[in-house]
Amino acid sequence: MKKIFLLLITLIFTTNVYAHFTKNINFDSKANCTKKRSMLKGISKLKNYKGGEIIKFNSYTGFDQRTVLIDGHLNNPIEITGYLRLPQGTDKVPIVIYTHSSGGPGDYVWDDFVYHAAQNLLKEGIGVMYIDNFCPRGARATWRDQSKVPLINGAIDALMALKVLQSHPRSNGKFGTTGHSRGGTNSFFVSDVKLTSKFLDGTKGFDAILPEAAECRMAGFFAEPELTPNTTMLVVHGGADDYTLAKFCKEHAERIKAPPGKVKIDIKEGWYHVWHSGKKPWREKMAMTLHDCPDFYVDNEGRFTNPIWVEWMVNKHKKYASEEAFYEAAQKDPRKAWKTGFKIMKKEKCISKGVTIGGDNAEVYMPQFINFFKENLL
Repeated sequence: MKKIFLLLITLIFTTNVYAHFTKNINFDSKANCTKKRSMLKGISKLKNYKGGEIIKFNSYTGFDQRTVLIDGHLNNPIEITGYLRLPQGTDKVPIVIYTHSSGGPGDYVWDDFVYHAAQNLLKEGIGVMYIDNFCPRGARATWRDQSKVPLINGAIDALMALKVLQSHPRSNGKFGTTGHSRGGTNSFFVSDVKLTSKFLDGTKGFDAILPEAAECRMAGFFAEPELTPNTTMLVVHGGADDYTLAKFCKEHAERIKAPPGKVKIDIKEGWYHVWHSGKKPWREKMAMTLHDCPDFYVDNEGRFTNPIWVEWMVNKHKKYASEEAFYEAAQKDPRKAWKTGFKIMKKEKCISKGVTIGGDNAEVYMPQFINFFKENLL
């Protein structure tokens, strides 16, 4: 009888730990997300999210890593909003910067794992900053149409947020970052010294980076990646993920130039995209994938390594007079250039829709997630 009682108490406790209030939350994502209003303003007023600090900071909109390397992003300044939540007290603490998925900043409300991960980090004495990468750029979500916001911009925002937080009175100077899907892709971007050194003084970047379920084949990563020297990185991916494929993230992580043990890879066999959703896997028919398109990596100068892209843009579809004309256009209007690329892919019929997402693995994964940041930030 005693064992049964203890088991019931354990089950109740576990359920409470990972239960959320999404069914009872009255929050209109659409009304709270406009170019002039970040969704984080509305989120900051919700019960269990109150008490943080809205921080507005300058950032930029770019097309890809080349536009950053040649300072093209400076042509397109934008104001971004972050929401900083800190542990109780006055002590200086490390801070984890969260960037959202294609689902947009609504992740911070509707994603149970993100909610509980933040709560657990705060309990451990680690601050959390949410960033809204979409609303000021005129998007609420991109999972149906990834052409709405170029991928690089979540990473640019994260680096600009880190720059601002370095001087925050409660920052102890140690920073982590994480995110799922697009958020995981951002985490990969900011791990490379060639990109981070354009925004931060010297070569140091985030101390702890945990990308989840990133898009590694089509994001425009450097073909010769190099880890920021102060960074420890844990790459986590679902082995059954058919939205963002684990194979390419494993290969990319193995290419990263880094000291032994600084980049670790954990492929969770049988796990799908959004493996910690708390729901059984389901088929999402409208989710966009680019698996049949040519791979998109760049050299150390940010130029396409796959010649098919230049062939398509310049010779076949004649969208640009030359490769240089494309790069010039991408600096001036990165969102238009990004959409043009997607129009070409649609004509080439390499865009598909339909993936399997979901899983009830939050309880299994949460200790690994929290311990990674504890070990590398505290």
